[in-house]
Amino acid sequence: MINFLNFQFDVEQGLLSQEQQFVSLNHTQIQLLTLLISEPARVFSKEEILASVWQHKVVSEQVIFQNISQLRALLGESAIRTFPKKGYQWNIPLEDIGNVHSITKPESASIELNSVRPATNKIEPLSVKLSNATPLSCEDKSASYKKRSYNSFVYAGVILCISLFFIIYISASSVFNGKHFVDSQFDSVFLPLTLQSNKKLAQETEQLNQLLSSEFNIPSNKLEHVNEGQFFNSPYMTYHTLQKDNTALLFSGTLYENYNEATKLFQPYMFELLIQGYERQWVSYLYAQDMTELSGKVIEQMRILSNSRYFIQQRSANVSAELVLLNGQFPLNLSVLQKLAERFIDEDKFDAADGYIEQLLTLSAERQHALYYAYGKWLKGALFAAKGKQALALAFYEQANTLFSDTLLYGLQSEVNKSLADLAHDNRDYDKVKAYLYAAASLARLARKPVQEIRAYTLLSIKARKFGFDKASYDHLYQAKTLLAEYELDGSHYMLPFYHFALFAATTEEKQHFFHEVLRMPVTPDNEWVFFSAVEALSKLYLRENNFSAAKAVIDQVKKPALKAYLDAQYHQANGDVPQAILSAQDAFNFSRTQHTLWLSLNSALLLLELANTTHNLEVSEYRVFIESNANLSWLQWRQARLAQVGIAVPAS
Repeated sequence: MINFLNFQFDVEQGLLSQEQQFVSLNHTQIQLLTLLISEPARVFSKEEILASVWQHKVVSEQVIFQNISQLRALLGESAIRTFPKKGYQWNIPLEDIGNVHSITKPESASIELNSVRPATNKIEPLSVKLSNATPLSCEDKSASYKKRSYNSFVYAGVILCISLFFIIYISASSVFNGKHFVDSQFDSVFLPLTLQSNKKLAQETEQLNQLLSSEFNIPSNKLEHVNEGQFFNSPYMTYHTLQKDNTALLFSGTLYENYNEATKLFQPYMFELLIQGYERQWVSYLYAQDMTELSGKVIEQMRILSNSRYFIQQRSANVSAELVLLNGQFPLNLSVLQKLAERFIDEDKFDAADGYIEQLLTLSAERQHALYYAYGKWLKGALFAAKGKQALALAFYEQANTLFSDTLLYGLQSEVNKSLADLAHDNRDYDKVKAYLYAAASLARLARKPVQEIRAYTLLSIKARKFGFDKASYDHLYQAKTLLAEYELDGSHYMLPFYHFALFAATTEEKQHFFHEVLRMPVTPDNEWVFFSAVEALSKLYLRENNFSAAKAVIDQVKKPALKAYLDAQYHQANGDVPQAILSAQDAFNFSRTQHTLWLSLNSALLLLELANTTHNLEVSEYRVFIESNANLSWLQWRQARLAQVGIAVPAS
């Protein structure tokens, strides 16, 4: 009987219990667990695990990763340690209950903060018997020899097939060269860290680069001047410059010292991992005690995410479904919980979001993961802000601000200050809005996050305009534009400032000029809404001038069917073609509902109600019910005048 943490494992019978409650394991998991604890100081290679656990069966290496992940989900993520290109090792102290002998882990291994701390007095490892030590007979030896021969033949065939796959794949690749996960849906490409922003951690950065470069592909020489700083500023643009299809994930990171007093002795390093896929990105925060442990955590995170279709899904509902699936497979992964909470807050699914936030707070507290604990407080504030409970939102935002400040994580502290500015704006307190956004800009500069700094000044401009301070609005917007040039950021970042220059312009000609500047900039997932808003505003300017050809030319730049149909409906309405306007608006309404794009569904339903006032051949009850059932208060108040004309009353608060 072996004891570890609060588990007991009966090796002979393959029974696992936790605090005297039976834990269900399948046969493969039992064999894998038995193998790993049989020699806890040993790193078992994938070949050894396949031979011992799966024996003569022909399976891919993916099954090892899946079963390791399942055991970690049951026992804790720190239970089994990954050694890049070497294999897996048991990572928790063991105790033989019968003889009260400790089985300690080797010095090179490490323990997460949610596991038991290693004993200070080491005792020599105790070998765990897998079966009774009965000598083999001649027949047994012969059978064993035949079995090994058969296994060798099978494994040789598998290795040959995998080798051929590698050769074909690498020969076909024109952008990336090197290694990749055989068992993953997507290749993983590592953009090495530079020493420019990590001079104090030069040795560690170099070591981490070597460890990760030995495991992952690196970009070809076609873009040798691209570094992780440019990648962090423009991940989408960098990815699509390197990669023309959706077959890879590009990742890099920033290495920091851990300044959290409670954990820095045990985990002195923190790593911000940024992953960019074809459609969207992912950020994870990892603590570690050395570069070997950190590289192992990065590899594990990449293995998890390179098997998810999260990065290529286009429909919102499918993105959420992928996150739920990831959480089901890896319930202890903190970054998955964070993503799920953010996603469900945006979708107004507050109960589900709250559940994930509570899990994030509980798990991060158990592991003493200071960053995700602070992040959980920030998300709690965002949840209450979305519910309209400002006092509670303010309390949690201030807690998050203090926690991020204690860890010197200026970039995240900058974002929290933007959230505080939004609350101050809702309370009509312009002085606090300015104070928070100035702080956000300063913190972003300290964190070397130029995009966040520019966004803070852009927000200052927008808020000043809404409070009626036109001169301040222009001053802040010009400051944002000046910083864009200073930091030499790509054109995608100019879109938002140009859009607001157009909104603030005094003449129609100026507005048209700046809107055209917006449409010349590269479109990314982050600024796509700006592009669409500019197309809609510019086409309306042309329609007011009865310049229908110019309006149609602008609208035709939009490729997504739902958005295009909505703009076409406005075009036909202005042109006096009500039947065609109705058909286009119905297409927009139906397309957007199937894609779960609520704002566009609501806008299309309102347009259909307005079109119904000009004809009696349209049944409007469906659209009225949809608005009344789905619109939140802010959307209703924003369109209050238009809603009144179609007979929908808007509550005061």
